[in-house]
Amino acid sequence: MTQVAVSMSEPSYTLIDAFLFTTQGQERQIVSLGAGTDTRAYRLFKDKAPSKLIYHEIDFPLVTERKYHLTRAIPEMRAVMPKAELVDQTHTWRQEDLPNASQYWCHGLDLRHLSRSSEPPIQLLGLQTNVKTLLLSECCLCYLQVAEASGVIQYFKDQIPRISLVIYEPTHPNDAFGKQMISNLAARRIRMPTLDKYTTTNEQEARLRDAGFSSAHSLTIEFIWEDWVSPEEKERVDGLEGLDEVEEWNLLADHYSISWGWTGINLQNWRVRESGE
Repeated sequence: MTQVAVSMSEPSYTLIDAFLFTTQGQERQIVSLGAGTDTRAYRLFKDKAPSKLIYHEIDFPLVTERKYHLTRAIPEMRAVMPKAELVDQTHTWRQEDLPNASQYWCHGLDLRHLSRSSEPPIQLLGLQTNVKTLLLSECCLCYLQVAEASGVIQYFKDQIPRISLVIYEPTHPNDAFGKQMISNLAARRIRMPTLDKYTTTNEQEARLRDAGFSSAHSLTIEFIWEDWVSPEEKERVDGLEGLDEVEEWNLLADHYSISWGWTGINLQNWRVRESGE
């Protein structure tokens, strides 16, 4: 699985890096769904935040509480966020006073609550609706029911007119490899409802257009690995792992995709190629 992570994070530039590059010098915002113990925000605030960045992470309360205690306990994490503090009696914690007036918010919340109709809608503390925003889902929305996943996307899109979205999740469930993948997950009582609905990159693109994104694209990890990653980077990764099972890697990479779209933002420099699916 390391190759999957590398192909996401080390093309000529990643979609996340492209968003940050496009919005440099401006106030901008990233919202990461189901972030778990991901440390991307810590790395960004340490190395890549030349202008104001508001970073939100959302996960179950038990997960965010554990992350808070890890941040307080691990010196490298505490060095980036030395003043992490709980917010009142909620499951939210934050770190303000970051360089360039940046902020970090970690929300303990079941995402399904955002997809439910309520008046007024649930308010996420610290969420800015008037700045360019990237909504990020890495193998998160796929675990929700289709209507719930769509509701979460709509929750943010209804509030933020200048928004972009990146979704990383499995695809191609109906061929032999995909069926075996689903069977293996089912044996562990894991189900991905959106995988039954969006079975190809074309359907992922349609999903984003149906959600109202003016531009939508989707590519398999295999295509991205072959087309976006430089020969030098491929050689470096091969040296780390020794890709003896190239055919297995190609099969695995063809069954994950990255889909992205935007509306109200000019992100034409985000690299777009057709996969020919």
